[in-house]
Amino acid sequence: VRITEMPVRDSLRDLREQHLNALVKVSGVVTRRTGVFPQLRLVCFTCGQCGYMLGPFQQNGAREVRPGSCPNCQGMGPFRLNQEKTVYRNYQKVTLQESPGTVPPGRVPRYKDVILLADLIDRARPGQEVEVTGVYMYAHQAGAGNVPYTGFPVFGTVIEANFVQQREDLMAQYSLTDQEKREILQLAKDPKIAQKIIRSIAPSIYGHTHMKTAVALSLFGGMQKNVG
Repeated sequence: VRITEMPVRDSLRDLREQHLNALVKVSGVVTRRTGVFPQLRLVCFTCGQCGYMLGPFQQNGAREVRPGSCPNCQGMGPFRLNQEKTVYRNYQKVTLQESPGTVPPGRVPRYKDVILLADLIDRARPGQEVEVTGVYMYAHQAGAGNVPYTGFPVFGTVIEANFVQQREDLMAQYSLTDQEKREILQLAKDPKIAQKIIRSIAPSIYGHTHMKTAVALSLFGGMQKNVG
C-alpha cells in the first residue's frame, strides 16, 4: 500500500524520538545514491549438526537474524544460510538533505538516509528535489556500542520510504487547463491588457506606476520579434 497524499508535513530538522516508528512526510534534495543491492527479507538456516532447516525468519532493519539453538537436536550450531529457501528484495539507500530555501540563516543543512525498496528503487536521483513519505526508525549499526563520552548506546536513524514524489510531479498540479489557456489567449487580445495588469498589482497602494510596471514586466518573458 502506497500512501500518496499524507496531509501532515515534517521537517528533517524537527525529527525527534517521538517520531520513531511513526509515519512522517519530509522533503529535501537527494545528495547521494547507492547502487542496488539484494537485501535479506525471509531468512532460512540449516543446522550444521543434524541438517534441520530453521525458519523462515523475517529480516527487519539492519540487525542480523541468527538462531540461538536448533529445535530438532538442541545443538548450538553452526548454522548455515540456506540459499535456496532465503528470499531477497532490492535495496537502495539515498541521502536526503534539507532544501537550501528551508535552512535557517547561519545553520548547516541537516540530512537523513532514506531506504528505498522494491518498486521505489531509482525513484530519486542526486540533485533532484523530492518528497518522501515513510516510517522514521532507528538503524542498528554493527559495532555501535557504548559511546565513551556518554556511556550509553546511541543508534542512528533512517526513513524507510513508502512513497517518493519527484518535484516535477509536485508542480504538475499547477499546470494550466485547456480552459485557462483559452482565457489567457482571450485576455492577450485586449489592447488595454498591460494597464489592467499594472493596476492589479497592489491595488490598495495609490500611484507608484513605474514601480508597478517594473514588477509587471518581471512576471513575463519572451523572445524579441521583428514585426517589421
